[in-house]
Amino acid sequence: MNQKIPEIDEQIAQLIASLPSSRLLQQAKTPAQIEEWHKARQTQILLAECWKSKWLVKDYYPVEEAVKRQEISQLKAELMYCSLNEKKARWELCKVAEKYVKRRHALLQIWTGYVERFPKPFAHFWYKFFHQASLRQYPFQSAYDLFAETLKEEADGSFSLCLEPYYEVPMKKWRQVGKQYTQLLARSELDGTYPQLKKAEEQRLKTNLVWHKVGFSWIGMVLWTCQIEAGNDPLLSKQLVAYNKSSWEALSLGVLASRNLHGWAWHKGELLCTDKAGGTYRKA
Repeated sequence: MNQKIPEIDEQIAQLIASLPSSRLLQQAKTPAQIEEWHKARQTQILLAECWKSKWLVKDYYPVEEAVKRQEISQLKAELMYCSLNEKKARWELCKVAEKYVKRRHALLQIWTGYVERFPKPFAHFWYKFFHQASLRQYPFQSAYDLFAETLKEEADGSFSLCLEPYYEVPMKKWRQVGKQYTQLLARSELDGTYPQLKKAEEQRLKTNLVWHKVGFSWIGMVLWTCQIEAGNDPLLSKQLVAYNKSSWEALSLGVLASRNLHGWAWHKGELLCTDKAGGTYRKA
């Protein structure tokens, strides 16, 4: 990609502001779902303005101004800046990693013909994460396309929870997995790769993640590829270390911010909340 940096940063800002995707608003049927989409879009628009203020426009402070107008809290402002830094680090990582992701996807397409010969545990892992992706052609023409898809997956996936017939988010488990993942990031090797988990650690992580709901994602594909390739590419390793740092900072603050939050759920388009840990879900 030969576009100049300001042009790319403007393109990224426009993409951030366009999420969650407009097509999802058409799927929102209840007032609560419609409100959720508009709240998510407004957050994305402010995040895009924040991106511009940091990398495109001088003397422009949209987040600070939103805090002064009491539209957002100081804590949410800090969370937005952490999110912004993570996205910037993700972009820098994708610029280096995309060629490896493309190669790894090509290997997936080759391996899919031999999956029946794999040991059963690996075959199960394959069908859970890679089977569908291996059946499709590599969909990206550039590192930007890959990065953009990770942003779309993130924003659209987060909103789409409210479209599920029933989706529960127990905050205790979320905090537990957040703490465990920050510890995992803190223990990363010098090249940015993750440490080998003990069996008990792996099982605890799967339990807290609600493993049956976890599936393929392109950011997952990027990070999995980096675990394999970072040791052979110093620049990829450098960007992976930077990405891990930004992820650790964002997740650590997210866990801290969630201390006083209780669980919530979506049921048939209605938002249900609890007033205490382990409490009964009630309509918000």
